[in-house]
Amino acid sequence: MNELHNKYRPAYFDEVVGHKSIIRSIRMVLKEGSCRSFLLTGPSGIGKTTIARIIAHEVKASSRNIKEIDAATNTGIDAMRAQTASLQYTAFGKTPSRVIILDEAHALSKAAWQSSLKAIEEPPPNVYWVLCSTEPEKIPATIRTRCA
Repeated sequence: MNELHNKYRPAYFDEVVGHKSIIRSIRMVLKEGSCRSFLLTGPSGIGKTTIARIIAHEVKASSRNIKEIDAATNTGIDAMRAQTASLQYTAFGKTPSRVIILDEAHALSKAAWQSSLKAIEEPPPNVYWVLCSTEPEKIPATIRTRCA
């Protein structure tokens, strides 16, 4: 039963049911290249992580260049410093795009947010951040305002 939701999970924006205006906005931002940090919010099960994975697909990040972080487990500054430090290196594969999906982003500590602000505000070339949260009010305003 656990695999049923993965089997039918949309892999492309055109397969997503609902969220038309959100999908249109994300496509426009990606096309224009105006932002590389995204904040996806809403209740559990609405498709935040699915859309984050589709964004990774759209920017042509290979599976080894997509990092999904469970912020509910990796809440501290050391976990975020390790992620941001690794961003200075060029990605492997045919395309240089890398995507960091931060699931349950609201669970990060204040120190972890402070250590990642610069990396989210001005990501290195070809690096994209997708923050997913059911409680966006717990994400610092300095982070929220830097995301599409």
